[in-house]
Amino acid sequence: MSPRARLLLAALLLAACRHGDDAKLDDVSKMAYGVKPSVVRISALATAQFRTGEAIVSTGAGSSGSGFIIHPDGVILTSGHVVAITRDPAALERELRRNGAIKVLVKRYAIDELRRARQQGKLEPMIAEVAAQGSLDNVAVVNDVELSNGTKMPFTIERYSPALTERGADLALLRIARKNLPVIDLGDSDHVRVGDSIWTFGYPAVASSSDDVIGGWLSRDTDLEATLNPGSITAIKRDVTGTPVFQSNVAIYQGNSGGPAVNRDGEVIGISTWGHRDADVKFLVPVNVAKSFLAAAKVPLNVESDFSRHYRAALDAAGDGQWPRASAELAAASRYFPGSPDLLRFRADTDRALKAMPLWRQHPVASGALAVALLGAGIAVLIPVTRRRPPKELAVATTSETMISPTSGGTAAVLGKFTILNGARAGERLGLGGSGIRIGRESAICEIVLENPKVSRLHAEVVSIDGKVLLIDRNSSNGTYVNDQKIDKRYLKDGDIIYFGGRNAVAVAFHA
Repeated sequence: MSPRARLLLAALLLAACRHGDDAKLDDVSKMAYGVKPSVVRISALATAQFRTGEAIVSTGAGSSGSGFIIHPDGVILTSGHVVAITRDPAALERELRRNGAIKVLVKRYAIDELRRARQQGKLEPMIAEVAAQGSLDNVAVVNDVELSNGTKMPFTIERYSPALTERGADLALLRIARKNLPVIDLGDSDHVRVGDSIWTFGYPAVASSSDDVIGGWLSRDTDLEATLNPGSITAIKRDVTGTPVFQSNVAIYQGNSGGPAVNRDGEVIGISTWGHRDADVKFLVPVNVAKSFLAAAKVPLNVESDFSRHYRAALDAAGDGQWPRASAELAAASRYFPGSPDLLRFRADTDRALKAMPLWRQHPVASGALAVALLGAGIAVLIPVTRRRPPKELAVATTSETMISPTSGGTAAVLGKFTILNGARAGERLGLGGSGIRIGRESAICEIVLENPKVSRLHAEVVSIDGKVLLIDRNSSNGTYVNDQKIDKRYLKDGDIIYFGGRNAVAVAFHA
């Protein structure tokens, strides 16, 4: 087989093997799918009957918040103020009495009278008087964690720090009796900078089926899906104790407290702690503050579960467009954590991608064996056909070879060769005669000139480091790709296919 025929055959096989790889899970979707299963809803509340001489009303105290699993054996991190009310019996009783007294007063007086009492400073004494006169019956305390697949379990508080307003770290460590759970990795908040993008996850009360306003038209299974909110770090401050605090413009509503704030890699860099109701000023506890809190509790960090090992493998495969492998790993993960809406949605994405793939890519092992057999049987036919009917571009390609050297001249060793694979110059070979060869559209500054509108004026550069050839992208507009992967810099290997400006621009093969 002639060198030109071998080159054409390699290019055709490479294109065939990569067909369909464009259907990949994007980075943000991959991050969201990776985080959501580990996010939980936390309920720390109590209900009771408040009884006075004239009325019996239902009363309640506490609320729900969010948290996230940090160890597969049921260890959960959340904000301290989310669980504060039920860990303090005296405070819980005061809140139950107060809320009961307010209900009694609403039944006893007209709203206008209560408004006037508040304006005159008399409402609080009225509430205190009724609260002291009444009694509580049938008190029921709820300390529950609801996992993202709908499983509810009671929790115990293993460690606690009060809210920021009480000069604490606003953290709580909870435990449930469950193992092999989805976990989320903790990042390094010391690397966070102002302007960094972040995403918060949690269960805001306004997006719950139990919400008074919209709950009537949201389905119960909707509650299982954590809400994602994008934002950025707007300031890095310190509280009155000198502890770092992140300020952000990310949405934090009632119910979001205790949920994770993550970076693009899905690593926790902060915990949602507080947001002003009427302003876009929100605060996060940096994760390194939480790490000190966890170290004191002797909790090992970033321990992987069997679920997480399979689930992350599925996400990585989907991110690479390897949908058959993603499907197999997702099936293994689902056995450990069934019923998660995020896994079900990921399964639907995977099934759609599989259906869009050709059969030979859905069954690569069987197809590979068949391809080998067909290649062996048809190679004798393929070569003559290739010679008789070459592609139009290669039919007019030059066979010349040009040695390219840096403008500085010199007698540096030859680093390798580029062979142009497409366009009017298909088949042209360029010898790389030294380090510092610049590649781009502008002939005044580049040794290798590629006249294509998708190629930047100065697109890339080839340099030699310790005897190896390094290709560096010079902030090109449309990117430099090596074997379909976008690169900033990459050491080249024999046979690498390089795309300057994308797959529809200029393709070049490197030979050492």
